[in-house]
Amino acid sequence: MMSVIETDSIDAIGMEKEMQRVFLTIIDSLVWDAENVHLFTLQEKINTYLYFIESGELLTAFPDSKGFDVAIELVLKHQPSDEAITFFDKTIQILLDKNIVFVFGPKRNGSYAEHH
Repeated sequence: MMSVIETDSIDAIGMEKEMQRVFLTIIDSLVWDAENVHLFTLQEKINTYLYFIESGELLTAFPDSKGFDVAIELVLKHQPSDEAITFFDKTIQILLDKNIVFVFGPKRNGSYAEHH
């Protein structure tokens, strides 16, 4: 399984046919840092995903996804910092303008790891 640090690759792709949505998932286990290196890494990763979608590579790789909604799902291990939340809010708006849904949080059945 890939992760956020492989900024030039897609971590995971899943299709939910009933919802007619393709989920491009980013697996992010990094701790948030004061220098925002994590945030810049994540931004590069999201840009890779955006290129994958907008260039048509998604449809080439998954022709069955034609006409489906597209969502970028960020699975975080650690509770996001205030700077990260601000970045996510901006990202939601930018992607929404491109008809891409952006969702983030812990795994669907879990919670954030404790930060020590």
